[in-house]
Amino acid sequence: MDLARELGKNNEAKIRTAVGRAYYASFLTARNAMAIDEKTPEVHRMVLSMLYRKNPVIANKLHYLRRQRNIADYDTELVMGADDADKAVKLAGEIMVEMSG
Repeated sequence: MDLARELGKNNEAKIRTAVGRAYYASFLTARNAMAIDEKTPEVHRMVLSMLYRKNPVIANKLHYLRRQRNIADYDTELVMGADDADKAVKLAGEIMVEMSG
């Protein structure tokens, strides 16, 4: 999370990286909190599916972060700004607190 915060303050490439790191920090926290041991690409859907049943509010936040991470990684025509990174870091922090508590 510290890296995501720091990267979000600079250029667009760093902002995109910050969004991705924020997603993965929260995703891994959720996956581990729910004791999901799956390591295939399907684990992202699996975590969201289980989380929607347990806590839809947190699931919506994680789903938003996943969509933002996909944009950051694959949609180079869309410009991302520091506000995108700030929101991603904020949501990731909320998810991590909720899932760790």
